[in-house]
Amino acid sequence: MTDLDTILAAGQAVAAVHGAVDQLINAALFYGPGVLALTATVAAFRACAWAADRYHQLAQDRADRRAYTARAFRLCRVADNTDAVMANPTDDLNRYLDNKLAATPDLANEGEER
Repeated sequence: MTDLDTILAAGQAVAAVHGAVDQLINAALFYGPGVLALTATVAAFRACAWAADRYHQLAQDRADRRAYTARAFRLCRVADNTDAVMANPTDDLNRYLDNKLAATPDLANEGEER
C-alpha cells in the first residue's frame, strides 16, 4: 500500500463520516429528538448485547482451550505410561494386558442388564 492509497482511503473514511453526520442532522430536523433518542437507545442496547455475546464467546473459547489442554496432558500421560509398559519384555506385557482385559467390565451388555 502506497502513501497515495493511504491518503485516498483516509479521504473515503472522512467522506463516509461526513455523510453519516449529515444524515443524522437531517434525521434530527425531520423526525425530532424522540426518534433519535429511541435510535440511540436501540443502538446502545445492541452494542451491549454484542459485547455480552463477545464476552460469553471469549469465556467459552477459554474453557474449550482449558479442556483441550487438559485432554492433551492426559493423552501425553497415557503415551508416557504406554511407553513404560511397552518397555517390558513380551511375556510380561502380554500378562499385563490380559490382566487389564480381565479387570475391564463388559460394557457391551450394559443395556441388557436393565
